[in-house]
Parts: sequence; structure tokens; C-alpha cells
Amino acid sequence: MSTLGKTIRNLRLKNRLSQAALADLINIPSQSKISAWESDQSLPDVFEAQKLSQVFGVSLDELLNK
Repeated sequence: MSTLGKTIRNLRLKNRLSQAALADLINIPSQSKISAWESDQSLPDVFEAQKLSQVFGVSLDELLNK
């Protein structure tokens, strides 16, 4: 089963974005937060998850349940 972190990483790579570019797109000051999400060390809050779903063009449900 895929974790949220793996899903974020896969979607980021599919969209050819670096961690820094993704951080810029969702207005996060540091790519370290993206790295922590992708390694399942932390989770995005609901507002960050919503921004991720918009950037990746998937529903929030798809993002959280892949």
C-alpha cells in the first residue's frame, strides 16, 4: 500500500517538479517540509493538502487515498 509521502513524491516526479519548485508553488518557505512529507516523517495540514491537490490536478480524495 502506498503512503501519502510516496503519493506526493510520485505526483511531484510525474509533474517534473523539484522539491524546491513544489515548495514555491504551494508557498512553503523551505523544501525540507516537502522532504519530511515524502519520507513520511510528517503530514501536510489540510490547507497544504488542498494546495497539493490543486498543483497536481487531483482531488483531495485522490491525493489522500492513492
